[in-house]
Amino acid sequence: MTTLKRHSAKDRPRERGVVIIYTAFFMLFLLGFVAIGIDVSKLMATRTQLQRAADAAALAGASGVDVETGIVNQDTALVRAQQTGDLNKAFVKSSTNVTLLAGDVTFPQPNQVRVVMRRDANSGGSMVTHVAQVLGINSIAVTATATAQAELASGVCEGLIPMAPIEPPNSGWFDPDCSKSYNLKVDPGTGQQGNYQLLQYPECHEGTCGDVQGGGGASIRCQTANGYSCCVDIGQEFTVTQPGVKTGPFVQGLTQRWDLDTDRREGICFNDYVGNGQRVVRMPIVETFDVAGKKVIRIKSFAAFFLTKKTKGNGEMVGQFMYDTAPGNPGGTTGTLYTIRLVQ
Repeated sequence: MTTLKRHSAKDRPRERGVVIIYTAFFMLFLLGFVAIGIDVSKLMATRTQLQRAADAAALAGASGVDVETGIVNQDTALVRAQQTGDLNKAFVKSSTNVTLLAGDVTFPQPNQVRVVMRRDANSGGSMVTHVAQVLGINSIAVTATATAQAELASGVCEGLIPMAPIEPPNSGWFDPDCSKSYNLKVDPGTGQQGNYQLLQYPECHEGTCGDVQGGGGASIRCQTANGYSCCVDIGQEFTVTQPGVKTGPFVQGLTQRWDLDTDRREGICFNDYVGNGQRVVRMPIVETFDVAGKKVIRIKSFAAFFLTKKTKGNGEMVGQFMYDTAPGNPGGTTGTLYTIRLVQ
């Protein structure tokens, strides 16, 4: 007959000792994972910092596009990319400024800028580890890459004012020439080239004007002053308000733009302008137009327009066409508005 062995109280201290050893090993193992997590977290943060810097530098470089040819001016792009990239920070031991080397700015296509941001021995030092140093890993090199591209816009996603001048048949339209000024507004109902109506964009709850909708005076005023904050594409159709209606809110919006600019000199060329961009208005150009009542118009292209003088009470808009950039979609064929976007 088998008898069960009974453990005496003398055995229990030995069992407690084994549990303490197991607990110590488990805690050491757990602390090791936590310690490794510190370096992994720092590595991920460094990559995020470098990616942001690369994105910003690539977009800044692509803004150096020669708007007459659609080709990026490499010298201008390099300067802008480096200036923007060097404003960013990423971890070495602590978070310090990065340095974008000239050799890390390349041009895969005539209208593209590719930027590589680095944390390595040649660009301010690699990311310094903490716990991994016990394994002989004192630092880790980290890189991030971004490519930006500039093209004429087929869609614009920020800053359009709610006004659509019709494209007249004369060949001088869209001519970014300081000697050529245009009046995009004449008295409603005259039927003259350059007559306009105000647009009622689709509801957009983004941006400064997200709380005012419907094409009323409040939305016309806000969108004229601050711009529409959703995307508009070539081929889309919108309803136009009655000619002459809401001229007051439109004038108020244009006046606000002018008064907020840091360069309010009248009669200057856009090449001499040194303000903060308030006098540059972006607008869609419509394919069809009829001033008699509410009509539907179709977007044909996009243009940027520089206000050469402050608007009068009748909503007068006098200025020059100019090239400009805006967030949006590429693929346009006419107009003076380029879009710059990340493609990689």
